[in-house]
Amino acid sequence: MGASIIFSRDDSIEKIEDKFKSTYVNGSYWDAFGDLLDAVFLPDYPQLHEIIKPEEGEYLKFYSFVELDKEQFNQSVKLIRDYIAKQKEPTEWQKMAQVVWNEIAEPYIVKDERYQLT
Repeated sequence: MGASIIFSRDDSIEKIEDKFKSTYVNGSYWDAFGDLLDAVFLPDYPQLHEIIKPEEGEYLKFYSFVELDKEQFNQSVKLIRDYIAKQKEPTEWQKMAQVVWNEIAEPYIVKDERYQLT
């Protein structure tokens, strides 16, 4: 199983299927990335966790950066990057989450209009 990570929305586009920039993440990588989000946000930033990783339904599973304002978006990016940078000897599971962030999420993140270089 897996699901989508939704990065941004463009309401100027008419077709609903084209409004969102998103990508599909498969199986264990999806679960590993979810665990990364839990580790980054749950202890000190539960409000960001709730926005990015809302309660998942049985059929609609997603992580979304769409509802974050510019400040929240950039704070979230920084928190995730800092957390990954501190992993000196990551487990295989953590490496899978890093693959999702580095190879799948980052290319979308840096193209988002809310993104600011820090």
